[in-house]
Amino acid sequence: MGGGLVALPVLIWVLGVKEAIPLLSIAQFAGSVSRAYVHRDTIDWKVVAYFGVGSVPITLIASFIFVSINSTVIVRILGGLLILMVIYSRLPIWRSFHMPLRGFVPVGSATGFISGLFGLPGPFATVFYLSYGLGTSAYVGTSSIGYGLIQLPKLLVFGVGGLFTIQSASIGLGLGVISVLGAYLGRMILGRIPERIFTALITIILMTSGISLILDL
Repeated sequence: MGGGLVALPVLIWVLGVKEAIPLLSIAQFAGSVSRAYVHRDTIDWKVVAYFGVGSVPITLIASFIFVSINSTVIVRILGGLLILMVIYSRLPIWRSFHMPLRGFVPVGSATGFISGLFGLPGPFATVFYLSYGLGTSAYVGTSSIGYGLIQLPKLLVFGVGGLFTIQSASIGLGLGVISVLGAYLGRMILGRIPERIFTALITIILMTSGISLILDL
């Protein structure tokens, strides 16, 4: 989950928004497929189905919007939303909330829109996956399938819109290879992290990423 958050600010600084987000989609697709394969035994396919119904068509629409607008300012909005999500997840009402299966349709729609417009499939859906009751491996495997589905309409629209160059495609494939290797390393580390620490690490990543995007660090 953290790879896109770490890579996107750097790629925007080096290449610009219009080239960074399309090439990151290539890397994210490769990373999602590899993570899903590594955690394939724990994937909740019902969650994947509901998430996909909501996410794929909305991602297609949002990707067309991205092609036609300047999204530099929206990166800061993304940072603010990350911080708000962390704050909300800490409120007492969230502790008693249980995510229903059908709720992944609107969650998928919101995630698809954010991904198509801002370039990041996560981590907005993270708290909903965890609230549904998915453990560490099940969360990673199930969310990876959903995030991989989101990348397909993005790649189609970005390709038709002429946003891919030889340079961006090469960088995207290179990042994809690294993501595949990282998926296996992540599986090894994940098995040694207690559930409570895993959730705390995600919270720290979300807050840090939100602040960095707002401040344009």
